[in-house]
Amino acid sequence: MRYLEHALNQGPARWMLAIGWTLLLTLFLLQPEAEPLIDLGLPRGESTIQRELFFSALHLLAFALTCFIWFWTIQRARHPRRSLLAAVLIAIALGIVTEALQSLTLDRHASLIDLIANIVGALVAAKLIWRRHI
Repeated sequence: MRYLEHALNQGPARWMLAIGWTLLLTLFLLQPEAEPLIDLGLPRGESTIQRELFFSALHLLAFALTCFIWFWTIQRARHPRRSLLAAVLIAIALGIVTEALQSLTLDRHASLIDLIANIVGALVAAKLIWRRHI
């Protein structure tokens, strides 16, 4: 356990985790819904209010986690305020780009609700980080 803690406190491990998470999230968001490369067992079917709310909550959590991970990665090398700004910008840019690219993916489409959830997730994480670290 101490080895894992030590390894994660090293710069390269943090960067690999942040980049790995970003790539994995991008894969999840851009894979076709009908035949996903990685099936998470998420509900499929008609677009209902409950389904949209469920997926929006997942978007919010995923982009909050993205902001936390990038802040955790960058903060070792930069001032906390700059690290937080960079983390928020990375998370929001990723949210915008993935939503735009979904329109090019089979059986997917860009969603304003998901985009809002992505941005809100990043901003909620930023608020929590601000309170704790800045």
